[in-house]
Amino acid sequence: MPYMISWITVALFNVSIFSGLVVAFVYKPSLAYESVQKLTFLVPYGDIFRELHYFSSEAFLVMTLVHVVLELRKKEIVISATSWNYSLLALGALFFVMFTGYVLKADLSGLSAGEVALSLLKQTPGMNFFLPLFEDTSLFVWKFYLWHILFLPIILVYALLLHVKTFRTKMWSIGLGVSVLCMVFFTMPRDIAPDMMGVHVTGPWFFKGAENLLMFGIHPVVVDVVMFFPFALLVCYFYKPFWRTGIRIVLILWSVAYAIFSFI
Repeated sequence: MPYMISWITVALFNVSIFSGLVVAFVYKPSLAYESVQKLTFLVPYGDIFRELHYFSSEAFLVMTLVHVVLELRKKEIVISATSWNYSLLALGALFFVMFTGYVLKADLSGLSAGEVALSLLKQTPGMNFFLPLFEDTSLFVWKFYLWHILFLPIILVYALLLHVKTFRTKMWSIGLGVSVLCMVFFTMPRDIAPDMMGVHVTGPWFFKGAENLLMFGIHPVVVDVVMFFPFALLVCYFYKPFWRTGIRIVLILWSVAYAIFSFI
């Protein structure tokens, strides 16, 4: 079962990449929101490819987290340190590529999520060094766009290749089927016009906990620590075998606490 989950996860990634290439032909950073609306309502089958890209990416993230949970349930780790390290790199790159994709839809919720992220970088000592990599005063989404379609996919593909070693093409049809089922049974969040006032907006579901912590007045440095804490635990999980039981418990407690803050 864990091996099946792994291959379906990789298959979903391939569907996400393919559908993203189609979307990229229409998307224009200089007219971000307008090009997304054009893709959704005017381009033939554009809405289908957009939903396929969205749901395959969301399913890829969910299945990746399931894969991580299944790996942590094993009594022994059978992969090398190199493979483990690259798996963590892939996990981090995945969250970043999902977040930048959310910003790129350039509606009110996407732009607001981007502003919150930039504000976190500005207010965190040491992190503001990375601000020029994301902030662009002339075109807000431009650097998010570069990260989403170029840098992060390269990092993600490279890390996955070193972690997975090979790809099973026969699983791609299953990944496509899972994505289509998601399109049938779920609805993609609606776009909110950037100039709309008095509307409650939120970031992507995995970022809501951080947003709520900031709303409660928690210092940005603490929020950053909360967000990166599970990655630090996963690093220790491999290199500190005697701590693994305790690390599992702490990860469960962190997940429950973060979920509570996400849905408050």
